[in-house]
Amino acid sequence: MSTKNARTLSHPSNREKPKDAKEKKVVFKGVLDNPFRIQWPSVPMNLQNSILSCIIKLLEDAADYHYKRCAESRKRKRSTNSADTVSKKAKCSTTTATKQDDIDEAIATETFIDKCQKPEQDNKDEPLFLRHLLFGINAVTKRLETQVQAVHSPNVSKFPETSTKTLKSLMYVFVCRADVDPALLIAHLPHLVAAYNSTRPSQYIKLIPLPQGAEFLLAQTLGIRRVTVLAVDVDYPDDSKLKAILESIPILTASWLSQPKAIAPLISTHIKHLRTTVPKDMKEAKELRLKGKAAARQKRFTKSKLSSPT
Repeated sequence: MSTKNARTLSHPSNREKPKDAKEKKVVFKGVLDNPFRIQWPSVPMNLQNSILSCIIKLLEDAADYHYKRCAESRKRKRSTNSADTVSKKAKCSTTTATKQDDIDEAIATETFIDKCQKPEQDNKDEPLFLRHLLFGINAVTKRLETQVQAVHSPNVSKFPETSTKTLKSLMYVFVCRADVDPALLIAHLPHLVAAYNSTRPSQYIKLIPLPQGAEFLLAQTLGIRRVTVLAVDVDYPDDSKLKAILESIPILTASWLSQPKAIAPLISTHIKHLRTTVPKDMKEAKELRLKGKAAARQKRFTKSKLSSPT
């Protein structure tokens, strides 16, 4: 996806005739646009680069932490599998053993398995920024939907998976918009953010697009394959540098998503430009069209005259 805001559709039109070889030129026509479409916030490119460098600096040790965690997980799984193998062999070879020996061996095996399955307390090694970070399109979308539903419908019963655990509200949402193809995968994020901000919460959510190439850099910094969306919750301590950079980011809101009023305000007309083509010589094209109509009319007249009984 390019860095330009206008979306260009380059696929051939179904109405285009291949035999029509007239010279054409590109024009832009003004047409009515959907007034309920929420635009992405406009962020200068230099500011996007500064935000990306700040995030990468905050995630310096994230890759090492993930690599270490994956290695410990694989080691723990291998230990568990070996313990299961030992217990199965012990059960097969204890036909001559006494009942007390079987009980002691079973207790020892279960203790060994519990030690292998117990995860190590590695929260101390986890970077501070990573503790308050949520990444992934699906994960961030679910969290935003939960927040919007909780604000707009507070009396609705929560789902079982969310009722037992209180989810933290989000504060910043970073999106690698320039690297996403198709863009429809993240087109819902501005609407969700605006729907939440329109309720006038105590803490607004800011949606921040990142420059092209941010997806690869963030994935490399985090030590994962790919990352498109990052979100930071409200419990993250105030970082003076990050807060100063994000101060100028506009807040997305939608007046029609706010609380209902006595008189709904009218939404101004939205105009967008449609890229199309027209013949370069309009007079010649009009004459050719009139000649074509006359020829078709004459053809129909001749055909009806021949088919009529004499």
